[in-house]
Amino acid sequence: MAEAPSTNTTLRLSGKIAIVTGGASGIGEATARVFANEGSRVVVIADIQDEMGSQVAKSIGNQRCIYIHCDVTDEDQVQNLIQSTVNSYGQVHIFFFCLKL
Repeated sequence: MAEAPSTNTTLRLSGKIAIVTGGASGIGEATARVFANEGSRVVVIADIQDEMGSQVAKSIGNQRCIYIHCDVTDEDQVQNLIQSTVNSYGQVHIFFFCLKL
């Protein structure tokens, strides 16, 4: 089920492009949902939990949220994540780094 953005007329993140690592569960998932509800144009969930990440993106709404597999312990994957986001959306406004240990 897609979540509707907040009814607040002054959405704090209106139009912003956000990347949330660890966004498939826990604090990262909650953050991705808050960013979407606060008006982010796109929230990119980056995680290694493919099924869970895809489900979270789908529940937020595929038009506003996507999932990308990314292991943040691999510098090349992080660089590719950022570059692909910039290539797709023009820039990154927010990078929220949530690492599960």
